[in-house]
This record gives sequence, structure tokens and C-alpha cells, in this order.
Amino acid sequence: MGKTTHPKERGQQTEAAIICEFVQNGLTVLEPFGDNERYDVVVEEAGKFYRVQIKTGRLENGCVQFETRSSGTLTREVKKEGYEGEVEVFAVYAPEIGRSFVVPIAEAPKTTMGIRVEESEKSSPNINWAEDYSLKGWAESIRSATR
Repeated sequence: MGKTTHPKERGQQTEAAIICEFVQNGLTVLEPFGDNERYDVVVEEAGKFYRVQIKTGRLENGCVQFETRSSGTLTREVKKEGYEGEVEVFAVYAPEIGRSFVVPIAEAPKTTMGIRVEESEKSSPNINWAEDYSLKGWAESIRSATR
């Protein structure tokens, strides 16, 4: 993915990368008509549907960071909303490293999340390791759950 400056273009590239990887992993991807839904796509596997909010991650200090809420402006006020009850997972693409991750909403904090892709200087039981959230691993887990 090339360097972009416009957020809309960056978002479109992220969506394309995530959708491509879902399809490469044998998943059916449905896109809603228009942009009024709180989810970006729906993944279907064996009759089960997963609403997906797609996010662009940014690499910071060995972690892929992403927002777990939306920000919008309404009459000069910035309104930040979570996605509880409106999506099942976040799909995150990190363009700097060309990797994708899927995080169940139940495992995501309410504001931002970091997924560690490099070893940490300090050990902590609260680290969200990248290998635990691979898109391929998630695809395999929902496939095995529907058998």
C-alpha cells in the first residue's frame, strides 16, 4: 500500500486489503449498500454472520495501535462512540508491516488497543500478542466452530 495523506483513501486501501485477505482465506464477504451501517462488511461462514468494523492500524513502539471507537463531528462537537452490540469483530490492517488481525469486540478495550508485533522490553501478562489475533487464525476458528 502506497503512502497516502487523505484518510478516505487510506480507509479504502485498508478495506481492500482486509476483504482480499478474507477471500483468500475462503470466507464469503458481504458489503452493505450505502455507508449508514456501523459495520463495514459482514463475513459469512456456514450460515453464521459476523459484522466487521475495519480499522487501519499504525505501528508505534512495536505495537499495531487502532481505535476501538468512532469519532464524528456533530455541530462542532466531537462525538466518540463504541461499537458494542453493533459488530462482532474488528479487522485491523497495518500497512507498515502488511499484516492483518481480527480482534473480537469482547476482547477490545473501549477506546484504543495495541497488538504487539515485536518483543517488549518489559514483561507483562497484559500484552496482546499479534499471533493471537491473526486473520488466518480467526478464519480457521470460525470455520471449525461451524462444523
